[in-house]
Amino acid sequence: MSTHTLPSTTTSRLHAARQKALAAQRVPVRALSLAGIGRHVSDALLPNSRIAGAMLAALLIAVGSSALGEWQHLLDVEEVDSALLADDLPIDAYLDRGFDTWVQNNSAE
Repeated sequence: MSTHTLPSTTTSRLHAARQKALAAQRVPVRALSLAGIGRHVSDALLPNSRIAGAMLAALLIAVGSSALGEWQHLLDVEEVDSALLADDLPIDAYLDRGFDTWVQNNSAE
């Protein structure tokens, strides 16, 4: 049986039902797609890309935090070295056991 032999009301209802079914079944498709091995690689990586992105972000934050802490430590050491070099006291005075007590007693005044 051909659709040409069906009444126009029936064909219009069939057409409307088909359009409704197709609208409900639409699946988003990527504009570009790879072929062959590239397709298999992209299918394997893309579903896990959010997890991989989160792991990469966590790794970058950890490395950045470590580098920032090391940089801050170097700045602190540089500041202490500069203060020692600019001071009139010899370095041996800082190594004296009583010097720390003397500084604490004089800073309270």
